Amino acid sequence: MNIPNKEKFPQTREFTYLNTAAEGLLSTDCENALATYVRHKSTGSLGRPAVYAMEHETVALTADLLGVSPDSVVFLANATEGVNLLANSLDWVEGDEVLITDLEFPSNVLPWLRLKDQGVDVRVVRSEAGALSLEDFTSQLSASTKVVSVSLVSYKSGTRIPFINRLAEEAHRAGAILCLDATQGLGRVPVPLNGVDYMVASSYKWLFTPHGLGITYCAPSLLERMRPATAGWYGVPNIFTPDRFERFEYKPGAARLASGMPNFPSIFALRASVTYLLEIGVERIEEALRPMVTRMRDGLANLGLELLTPADPDFQAGIVSFAHPDATRIGPALAEDGIIVWANDGRVRSALHIYNEPEEVERYLTAVERLIKQ
Repeated sequence: MNIPNKEKFPQTREFTYLNTAAEGLLSTDCENALATYVRHKSTGSLGRPAVYAMEHETVALTADLLGVSPDSVVFLANATEGVNLLANSLDWVEGDEVLITDLEFPSNVLPWLRLKDQGVDVRVVRSEAGALSLEDFTSQLSASTKVVSVSLVSYKSGTRIPFINRLAEEAHRAGAILCLDATQGLGRVPVPLNGVDYMVASSYKWLFTPHGLGITYCAPSLLERMRPATAGWYGVPNIFTPDRFERFEYKPGAARLASGMPNFPSIFALRASVTYLLEIGVERIEEALRPMVTRMRDGLANLGLELLTPADPDFQAGIVSFAHPDATRIGPALAEDGIIVWANDGRVRSALHIYNEPEEVERYLTAVERLIKQ
């Protein structure tokens, strides 16, 4: 593809890396950014102005990537913290409902199940052949639905929901809010936030950063309805007010959701990655990789495998998964050939990002064909 992709990821000359859905690779830009952080940190408190400035700049760049205002973006520890914060910051009454799908990672299941002891009902929209339709959701929306929480791209099947904005409209029509987990999409495909009330995304996969940083977006209209479940010095504008032992006020915007010091090393790395992605354009990445995703899925299907990823390109992003009873054998065998994938839970999952090339898809298909015939 006509995108510079290997020089920033020299480790991909040593192996075929198809496991970004589990762990993204660090770029040389990110490695240099981490070294810059270390230089600032090594000066102790003298380095604080620089790291605070880097956080401010990275929030603004990330907001540009998302197409939203910087005031609506905040950095938390991970996507799981973001979902839990939302779940625990809303007022629930017995009979309220949360709508999720059967393609969700536990981070978008467990925080909602925890509310069952408050009388909240968690309803699961079932997919068919990995795909979901808008009608699958609207048929279950009701006046009791308080939250619809879905993944833009499923960690399990790679299914992408192409009607997020319309789903937001339908959720709002029912009086519900829409929460979007963009962990498996942000940095790889555009994230449609028009109408989305809340978004979370971990950054250590498709955004090339280290662990410990979650990107959270909260629409201003939702912030007005939330009573944040946490409070800390980092989420207030002034910690040394005369009446600080009696009362406090939150920072304006989503910044109020952060309670303590953020993960500055990962913020330095994220700035490098987001700058790179803005220069290239996520839309361009998706366009360049789409034929490779289609070839990988079709090639696996031609081997007679049970594909979990839908055939319709509109429902595809960067992940291709197939079911197989010997997944735990196939994964290590591929690794011996220098092909890194995720293989467990009765399925084999591959993921294509900017550092992958068409010949790597062919190499993967050839290796899988050989292994399933053994």
